[in-house]
Amino acid sequence: MVTLKDSPTSDHGFTLVELVMAVAIISGAFLTILDLRVKALDDAFDYNNQRLVNRLAREKLDEVAFGLAENTSGNLEVPGKSSVGDWTWNVEIFDESTTDIGPRTLMVTLTLEYPSVYSGQGSGRDTEEIESVTLSTRVLTQEGDALYDYAGQLIDMTGGGEF
Repeated sequence: MVTLKDSPTSDHGFTLVELVMAVAIISGAFLTILDLRVKALDDAFDYNNQRLVNRLAREKLDEVAFGLAENTSGNLEVPGKSSVGDWTWNVEIFDESTTDIGPRTLMVTLTLEYPSVYSGQGSGRDTEEIESVTLSTRVLTQEGDALYDYAGQLIDMTGGGEF
């Protein structure tokens, strides 16, 4: 039996259909990995942004709780952000003391409003939305502390435990 080396029935190499299918499978796998990488980067950005928001809110709450902040509202200075005026904070202080004399137990609640950028659905551009985070702490203040005196002034002005 004699066979020809270049016969059309010999199995040497890949057909064009096999090659196209291999490229399609590899392309699909590559796009899936690329999509996962982009999602991981977005999640990392969101996580870092949330950490920044929580850290700045905690710092401002500590300033108020220790009597270092003179106001109960204002704009927050954000390092590395150009839109400083958009980060506003507000503090509510509640007197939880059961007596009129002695140390005061105060509930200090801070609300920080900040811009959050997200992609608009189908719009093709980013839009801005205001989000907020709220943190609270209890503070035991002694007579002579700035927050104790401030609490006394606000209780006198409002006639109640909230100020």
